[in-house]
Amino acid sequence: MEKILDFLVKISKLKKMPRTGFKLLGVKKPETIAQHSFRVAMLNWLLAKGRKPNLARVIKISLVHDLCEVYAGDMTPYWGLLPKDAKKRRAMLTHYIHLPKDVKEERDTIKFEKERRALEKLTAGLEPDAKKEINTLWLEYERNKSRDGRFVKQGDKVETLFQALEYWGDKPGSPVIGWWEEIENTVDDPILEGFLVDMAKYFYGYEKPSAAVAFLLRIGELKKMPRKGWVIRGVKDPETIIEHAFLCAMATWLLGRRRRLNHEKILKMALAYEICEIYAGDATPYDRLLKKGAGKAVLNRWPRFLKREKERMFLEDYRREKKAILKLTGGLDGGLKRELLGLWDECKRQTTFEGTFVNQVYWLTTYLQALEYYKRDKKFPIFAWYEQMRQYIYDPALIEFLRLEEKRFLPKKLPDTF
Repeated sequence: MEKILDFLVKISKLKKMPRTGFKLLGVKKPETIAQHSFRVAMLNWLLAKGRKPNLARVIKISLVHDLCEVYAGDMTPYWGLLPKDAKKRRAMLTHYIHLPKDVKEERDTIKFEKERRALEKLTAGLEPDAKKEINTLWLEYERNKSRDGRFVKQGDKVETLFQALEYWGDKPGSPVIGWWEEIENTVDDPILEGFLVDMAKYFYGYEKPSAAVAFLLRIGELKKMPRKGWVIRGVKDPETIIEHAFLCAMATWLLGRRRRLNHEKILKMALAYEICEIYAGDATPYDRLLKKGAGKAVLNRWPRFLKREKERMFLEDYRREKKAILKLTGGLDGGLKRELLGLWDECKRQTTFEGTFVNQVYWLTTYLQALEYYKRDKKFPIFAWYEQMRQYIYDPALIEFLRLEEKRFLPKKLPDTF
């Protein structure tokens, strides 16, 4: 488990790594690699249902496809070629780069080897079977070695274009044309082609968004939505809902590998659990106390509520969030809508082994982030989280993981407050 913790700490860096292409084009605070990876997973899950793939594999490939960038960085097709002059650089970035075949192949080989070595370095500490799985899935994506790998690779391009259109739309001189040109040379999956037509109709003002386009637009708003628990504690540049969901999905996968659980189901649960917050908001147990005039000192301890009050608060949150997820999924086809609602409900109410497991992993990854903030700033009220986890985590193996987190981040000699 310590090896998994080391791995999760390393990939947490993707939460704050901006995507190079958007940064070069002057987007202020562009999406991060973690945010992109999350929506790639959601897009591929949403669209792949129509082609009967191995959905667990599709989601896993989506999650791992950019992991190498922890060490390799985000290399665009323009690496090493961009001029220093800002105008000339933007002009080059506006169009897809066309190179002689031999030059392109040489550059692709250099990039591939750099990323392969980076991924091997990243996964070196994992158990051999976990390391092999991640590296194999990445190769399927990178080398188009499987049907699922090809689908994810094309879906990755589609999500990037989707984000570019959200940034620039069809404005004159928009750099979006470069992504369209790349798409025209890479995407040939019929389902993704159909989705691209829907995207064009919406972003270029022909029609209202299709159900899939509307759903992914709303999901994208979570890229900009910071987690409230960090905001009320004054954390600078706090993680967003989607960044946390990405790490939660990776932790769910790795911590659940040896368990007798439905692995496709737990991956979907981890992705879907927080999407309701686009309409429901990100509530915390402190909200009621702060509204009643409690000072910031209340954040230093985990609030205590009687059993009846806890039940009432849970029911209020449950109803609000259920209403939100019904609104979010309203336009989707009935089967997918029921699936998303069912997965969220099982996890929220912990009515199945899978739901209980993912719910606790959700809190473990939240605690991991809290501990990282504490490491950065010893004034961060970590004792409140320490108390909370003793109530929320009760699975024996996950308690062991919790103790490893504390051993890594908390001082050996704890303050008196502990």
